[in-house]
Amino acid sequence: MSVAFKNVSFAYGATKVLDSVTWRLPDQGVVCLWGASGCGKTTVLRLLAGLEKPDGGEVSGVGRVAMVFQEDRLLPWRTALENVTLTGAEETSARVLLTTLGLTEEEMEAYPVHLSGGQQRRVALARALAAESDILLLDEPFNGLDEGTWQDVVPLIMRAAETRPVVLVTHIREQVQALEAAAVHLGDAPQAGEWRAVDFL
Repeated sequence: MSVAFKNVSFAYGATKVLDSVTWRLPDQGVVCLWGASGCGKTTVLRLLAGLEKPDGGEVSGVGRVAMVFQEDRLLPWRTALENVTLTGAEETSARVLLTTLGLTEEEMEAYPVHLSGGQQRRVALARALAAESDILLLDEPFNGLDEGTWQDVVPLIMRAAETRPVVLVTHIREQVQALEAAAVHLGDAPQAGEWRAVDFL
């Protein structure tokens, strides 16, 4: 069953963010939520992840979720490798993924406090990519990564998008284009009506 919003409304107190939004996601491919800060992009990801519940309407068809938050959210008492294998990934495949993302064997055995911000971000990305999921949610996933590094991650995300929907939040036009993402263009909150993803321009 496709992931869908049906007449979803949501507010933080008196501030309405979504007002009866209907949206059906594709079964695979990358969709970018594009708009100014405060328009509701992260709220949509939190609703998809089940971290928030709609005030009205229904979010359906989500299944297993993997997510990269704006913060890395690594477990500080686990090594980089252990943070990835906590998803159920085999150690061998986790090592291959971390190597692809540029970590050395020594860095894989290090605790997050001993890694740079960019290295921690790569571990967070590896953890989400390693998880068995039906949808991949990426909230500013390339924060802290230089251009060469985030471009190395693009093929991994596109491979994941071959079998599931990937929903991306970013303010960087080049990232949307590199991921060949369609876009839902959002105006000022509250968002309302039926959403359609279109070719990003």
